[in-house]
Amino acid sequence: MRPSLRIVKILGILALALSSVACGGGSSSSGSSSSGTGTSTGSGGTNNPPPLTNQERTQAADTTVSGDQACTSLTPFYWEIGDKGGTLASGTGGDKSGAPPSSTSLMAIASASKWVFSSYALEKLDVSASNPLTTTEVQYLNFTSGYVNMTDASCFATDSVGGCFSASNLVGGTNGDQTAADEGHFYYNGGHMEAMAMNVFSLSGDYINGLGKSPLLNTEIMGAIGNGVNLYYANPSLAGGIATTAGDYATFLRAILAGSLRMKDHLSADAVCAHANSTDCPTAIYSPVNQSAPGMPNNISDEAWHYSLGHWIEDDPQVGDGAYSSPGADGFYPWIDSTATYYGILARYDNDSSAAPGQEPYILSVYCGRAIRKAWLTGQAP
Repeated sequence: MRPSLRIVKILGILALALSSVACGGGSSSSGSSSSGTGTSTGSGGTNNPPPLTNQERTQAADTTVSGDQACTSLTPFYWEIGDKGGTLASGTGGDKSGAPPSSTSLMAIASASKWVFSSYALEKLDVSASNPLTTTEVQYLNFTSGYVNMTDASCFATDSVGGCFSASNLVGGTNGDQTAADEGHFYYNGGHMEAMAMNVFSLSGDYINGLGKSPLLNTEIMGAIGNGVNLYYANPSLAGGIATTAGDYATFLRAILAGSLRMKDHLSADAVCAHANSTDCPTAIYSPVNQSAPGMPNNISDEAWHYSLGHWIEDDPQVGDGAYSSPGADGFYPWIDSTATYYGILARYDNDSSAAPGQEPYILSVYCGRAIRKAWLTGQAP
């Protein structure tokens, strides 16, 4: 007996609806695993856990700050985590040896300056898929240009960028000397960026802030990356001279996450191995990540990171999580997680030059900052 046309239509509609549900279709679902909201049914019919709330993430981060020895042993610090929309959590921690800094505390950030300059370079050069960096420009930014003779201690507040570049230094020669044999090899040194400032951007006559001379270096840099990022140069070294606050640096990181800076599309771009003096990376000569100076012992558990355009990729196969970062020598540690969803800052100033290998302020900040990041991302304190 043939069913009526009406029954056929009803059965067809029901079949289509059931098929849509079974395949995960429909535009009014309560959430999906890719969006991070609601719950979804994965393969095998297993329900995924609900997403972490910011309250749960914050609690895990707070517990880590107050209970993890990597954090409680540090000099007092301010920490912050956020996304492109703003700050999501913040607080203070450390060994209680003094008053902790705040988001508005001005401090020298040393090598965290490198991320700023590389972002400036991408903006100034109008880099895009149709206008990529040249080979030489890449070498300046991933530290393979051969300009490895610079020492920051030879640059003074009274110097211009050009004066810093031509200054005699503590290792012999000038900061602007290029070592041809080192070209194409990773060598962590501020000379690469100083050379780029001179040879590509013609910043020779730019001075640091507050000297009554013109043009001011910080005005030039801020003009390219956005005047909402307040900073000034306490030293005319492009790779290490910035002084700023955690709050202002956070504004810079949010601009990356929001995509308003080209750096968002260049996180991990043109990366080179930076595992110095090891058989798996013969092209790296010197890296503070696993060697304190050429010929000296390893000082950071021999971690194998890569170096991109003015920033590190923390991708050691044993302990790395793929985050992007730019630790400063005195303990200022900014990062962006591997998915470019969250940023974080651990801000402190500790210029202990007598620290034993493996105990330098920058790597101790990395250890604590990494633990806070893991707690935030997983909702679980170590």
